[in-house]
Amino acid sequence: MKNYSIWQNSINNLKKKRIDENMVVDILIVGGGITGISTLVNLINSKYKTILIEKNKCGSGTTSRSTAKITYLQGDTYINIRKTLGNKIALEYLNSQVLAVNLLKDLIIKNKIDCDLEKVDAYLFTLEEENLEKLEEEYKFFKDNNLEIEKITDVMFDKNVKMALKIKDSYVFNPIKYINYWVDKYRDYIYENSKLEGFRKVNGYYECIVNGKIIKTKYLVMASHYPYFLIPLGLPFKNYIETSYIGVKKSTNKKSSAISIDKPCISIRYYNNNLIYLNNSLKSANIKDINKNFDYFKNNFDYIWSNNDLITNDYLPFIGGIEDNLFLATGYNTWGMTNGVLAGYIIKDLILEKQNKYEELFNPTRGLNLHKLGRVFTDLYSNIKAFTKSNKNNVNNKSVINKTIKGKKVLIYKDNNKEYIVLNRCPHLKCGIVFNETERVWECLCHGSRFTLDGKCINGPSNFDITFK
Repeated sequence: MKNYSIWQNSINNLKKKRIDENMVVDILIVGGGITGISTLVNLINSKYKTILIEKNKCGSGTTSRSTAKITYLQGDTYINIRKTLGNKIALEYLNSQVLAVNLLKDLIIKNKIDCDLEKVDAYLFTLEEENLEKLEEEYKFFKDNNLEIEKITDVMFDKNVKMALKIKDSYVFNPIKYINYWVDKYRDYIYENSKLEGFRKVNGYYECIVNGKIIKTKYLVMASHYPYFLIPLGLPFKNYIETSYIGVKKSTNKKSSAISIDKPCISIRYYNNNLIYLNNSLKSANIKDINKNFDYFKNNFDYIWSNNDLITNDYLPFIGGIEDNLFLATGYNTWGMTNGVLAGYIIKDLILEKQNKYEELFNPTRGLNLHKLGRVFTDLYSNIKAFTKSNKNNVNNKSVINKTIKGKKVLIYKDNNKEYIVLNRCPHLKCGIVFNETERVWECLCHGSRFTLDGKCINGPSNFDITFK
């Protein structure tokens, strides 16, 4: 059994350029996942000199831990948006996702990208009688908005399904093969192993510290999963982190994908005679034992891993400007493949000063309503709860020792007679670090930072390691 995503087998490990000198550019994109790559693809032929930096390998972050569905059939998303913002906004979001599916599909076909693109039937289903009414509401929502959808009760993937909705214009792919194509094509504009350590505004430009060097840029695009800065957006007040658990095992390819509206959520898709199965999604603040959450997968699955997603308080992504020439794309509510592509499309228009019909819908500085206001307090509580639990080490593995060495609080894990010592606080906002023994990484439950056994930062928002010296 392998404790990493099946997509990580496709990551291109050939050595790429890194930032090792000062530079002046027009646009700096931070993050080499689906969002950053999509933004680069949209801006590469503009009049602006554009580069992309990635702290590790392109695609190695959240994109590589996705189930990689290209679909507008998105669980209970539209139910939640209608409840929070109303039917009109839910329809706008639906139209944006239909557009994103077509944008990504057309890019792949036009460029003949070998990324295992496959058209599949997609299902939204329930295993519970009490959710049949919600599914009926979803059926009406799609029908009323002229999308082809059908109700069925007999599905090939689970005999216990009470009812399912089915659409035919949905796709799946290998997201890393897709990213590899663009990294190879635009290798002169992409810098890996290049970490943004900070930035400041000087005379209308951003001076960004990357690998100790200065990149001066007019436009700065933060395309990372969770930006490291707290101000001006104040993300902890506007979202919480959700953790999902995923496994892969051998299975006949049924050319379909499916997701439930039930809690806990179940998500299914197939890839090269493998079943990719997501079982359970929960607030990171509610995790009691990280390793027990993997128990379902430990006997019959060939790959297991977890993924973190930002769930916003109105179920819409944050895509757009947060101050002059500073752009952000995050908060995809588990639907990163479509929204990452959409982000590149929207940010391109904003930088080129073109109108985009979705810029207001996804504006990161959008206001509150009564429903959202209530969720602000709920999300803040989740962040505080995650902070408190991690600092009490309630979810640490029992084999981890808390200790103070040379006046510093550390965590110690021993494996095969080798001892790993790391600092016990995340450099981002000082949440406690917990140990994920299954994936063999240190984690911050508050905002999703991950670190290797030795303490090297793998994923942000932390900009720094937790190595003990």
